[in-house]
Amino acid sequence: MGTMLMGLFAGLVTGLSTMLGALPILKKETNTWNPWRSLNLDFAIGMMLAAAAFNLIGPAYSSRSHGALGVSIALVLGVVSIYGISHLIHSFSPAEWSLHRRAWLFVTAMMLHNLPEGLASGAALSADSISQANGWTVVGAIVFQNFPEGLATAAAFLSIGLSRKASFFGAALTGVMEIVGGTAGGIFASLTSSTLPYILAFAGGAMISVTLEEVFAKLKETHMKYLLQKEFLLGAFSVILMNWIVM
Repeated sequence: MGTMLMGLFAGLVTGLSTMLGALPILKKETNTWNPWRSLNLDFAIGMMLAAAAFNLIGPAYSSRSHGALGVSIALVLGVVSIYGISHLIHSFSPAEWSLHRRAWLFVTAMMLHNLPEGLASGAALSADSISQANGWTVVGAIVFQNFPEGLATAAAFLSIGLSRKASFFGAALTGVMEIVGGTAGGIFASLTSSTLPYILAFAGGAMISVTLEEVFAKLKETHMKYLLQKEFLLGAFSVILMNWIVM
């Protein structure tokens, strides 16, 4: 299968997991019927960070034909660009705006939030320097995180006054962005092998940026003890274990 098709397939898997995660919002009993309740967010964050570090950023730095400086710059750009733009969009929401305009602003912010996840999954599954098994580890980490995130996104839409159906479609629209990101990751990975380490580093940094806000809040709340939390460590260890199994 071509790299672009692999990227599209990876984006479809992660995008559809967001849509599947949002499905419970259509039930009026969402508060009592939540199939993702047992999926721990801290476990998912541990998986996301470990997958970005070991399956994207690690292979980028291991490329002997590229200097560490260029890869580091791509990594920092991946973190800063997504995190910065997302916060800029979130802050630009005047209280006097209509519900319709605020809803679309929120959709835009969440689409931007999901783009790097699609980019990371597409790049990981398409890259020649990453085994396909390890690429699927990245995709699996994103899917695991997308189930509860899809419902959380739909619930956020519901909280600003949208109907349950509109909230589901809003969350589903953010999942479409992962399909776009996955295809883009596959296309970039197929262009030339010389740029692949930079693409992987950028995708890894962008994937990390998705979890930064939650991690910073947890670190502030627990006075740095969050990094030793059992669920977080188990999530990170599960990725390491999966990589060891498929080697």
